[in-house]
Amino acid sequence: MAPPIRRILVPTDFSEHSRQALERALELAERMEASIDLLHVWDPPGHLEPYTVDLLPEAPGAGLETQGLAQAGRLLNAWSEQYGSRSVPLHVHLARGPAAENILLFASNGYDLLVMGSHGRTGLARLMMGSVAQKVARSAPCPVMTVHASAEHEVTPSSP
Repeated sequence: MAPPIRRILVPTDFSEHSRQALERALELAERMEASIDLLHVWDPPGHLEPYTVDLLPEAPGAGLETQGLAQAGRLLNAWSEQYGSRSVPLHVHLARGPAAENILLFASNGYDLLVMGSHGRTGLARLMMGSVAQKVARSAPCPVMTVHASAEHEVTPSSP
């Protein structure tokens, strides 16, 4: 008999894939009376195009890292408010550094299940960009459930 699931870790990059993974984890947690830890890992970009800095909110005197972490914290809190009204205890965590490494480090703290979104890239895109979900699933200390966004939420590029 499988051990009960009491603690679920849900890493998020705030994509639709992650949103659907959190919704699936919440459904499981409600049925199993488990808690959820929502984790975002902010990995500072190695290179930024000049226009990218303009996308971050203005914070006088704040550097890119400070602004990036603050924005990630605001998004985590917004997700917590949106999904925390359910009967499932939901805790948020923010880490900094390489995503897969930090998710695995966090997962080693006694989680029973890890639920994460996957963009489902294949071929050259997967080779070039890697797959955080794949790296985590390969080395996780607990079972991993990956969730792909449903077809109605898929974003397709528009033509010019």
